[in-house]
Amino acid sequence: MVLSSSAEYQKKEHGSPKRGDKKNGKNAKSEPTDEAGEFRKSKKEYFNKKYRFGNFDRYYGIRLKPGESDQRLTVMKKEWFEKKSILDIGCNVGFLTLSIAKDFGPRRILGIDLDEHLIGVARKNIRHYCDHEIPMLGKYPASFASQFGAITPAPKPAEPRPFSTKFPDNIWFRKENYVLESDELVEIVEPEFDVIMALSITKWIHLNWGDAGMRRFLRRCYRHLMPGGRLIIEPQPFETYRKRAKMNEELKSNYAKIEFKPDDFEMYLLEEVGFESVEHLGAPSARSKGFERYIDVYVKPLKPKTE
Repeated sequence: MVLSSSAEYQKKEHGSPKRGDKKNGKNAKSEPTDEAGEFRKSKKEYFNKKYRFGNFDRYYGIRLKPGESDQRLTVMKKEWFEKKSILDIGCNVGFLTLSIAKDFGPRRILGIDLDEHLIGVARKNIRHYCDHEIPMLGKYPASFASQFGAITPAPKPAEPRPFSTKFPDNIWFRKENYVLESDELVEIVEPEFDVIMALSITKWIHLNWGDAGMRRFLRRCYRHLMPGGRLIIEPQPFETYRKRAKMNEELKSNYAKIEFKPDDFEMYLLEEVGFESVEHLGAPSARSKGFERYIDVYVKPLKPKTE
């Protein structure tokens, strides 16, 4: 007969030590570990909810090195922007928008983003691009008071100034979602801009509004452009969608239904939307390989295509 050891006897008689039983070897760190796990879960849920539209408040801090200029500007021509009306969709905190406003001389440039906080930061960033001789009123150039009204409380009324298209009077930022709710709304859009920029935003439009929203977005861009205008677009590759689709169930569901892939955009824009040509600018260098994406420029014909 084989005799059981005392440890084996105790295990048979009393079972394995229970979790949470201090007398039976509870790990003192298990409770803090559980709390840490809950904290990480809560933090992840907050992140996924806040940034589901790709509205990362540290986007440029990741994309650019401190003091580095955006290399995407090196593949764009100044004459596309000079004395023109520009729309920058998904402008984030406005670094690229401000660089164009100051260095490329547009008549006006409007940056839009659906994140109110980012728009607030972008507006405040205007002063950081101003030369020292430009008078300031609070956090904004003094000339803004005559153009936009009282943006910030002023100690005394600003002197009226003539309308100017020079920086910083040629730039502003506004909170707006560019994806319209229906196809009917797209049909009433009127030409307004010479250049529309859609840089690193197509993935987020696609995941949040699906194929229908992506098509509405592209058609609105076309209708919003003046004849001869340009759409400058930087689509994210479809293989990058999967990771962000996990942020919530709605994005995951939209991702599973996508049939209109980024590789299909060119044919759709040329054959169905109405652009007459496309120029491929290549992929400018970036701090991270993930940000080195191809940029395409679509040109709207001077006259609508006839059947």
